[in-house]
Amino acid sequence: MNKNIPCYMISDLLPLYQDDLLSEQTKKDVDDHLSECRDCKKKMDAAKMHIGVHTTNTEPKTDPLRKVRFYQKALTVLGAVMTFILGASYPIAVLGFTVLERGEIAPFQIERIKGLWYVFALKSCIAGIIVCAAYFLLVLLIRKMISKHTA
Repeated sequence: MNKNIPCYMISDLLPLYQDDLLSEQTKKDVDDHLSECRDCKKKMDAAKMHIGVHTTNTEPKTDPLRKVRFYQKALTVLGAVMTFILGASYPIAVLGFTVLERGEIAPFQIERIKGLWYVFALKSCIAGIIVCAAYFLLVLLIRKMISKHTA
């Protein structure tokens, strides 16, 4: 038994010794003590047996963020549909405001709408597409800003 370091100190140092966290001189002193003291050597061997860690490389079978990505995509599509409808209703709103200003719709306006319904529908679709494109650009900008801040 090494007389320089008592056994109770070696017992306290064993975990640090196993993790290789001791200075070179302290490690040498512990080695010297373990080579001479059978009791401390037994403690060291017993500690090695209890520390054995079993690791398994198990991959998750499902992606935990799969639902989140699905809901993000679903909300993006829902937002696109809503913005398209809002954009497409713009020409209808313009026509409605002119009717509200006059208090009634004139017969020539009704005939004009009946004759040019396809132009009115085309204007509605174009307005819906423009607003929907602006929505997608905004979504992309927000995603880029978020990824820049998280990186």
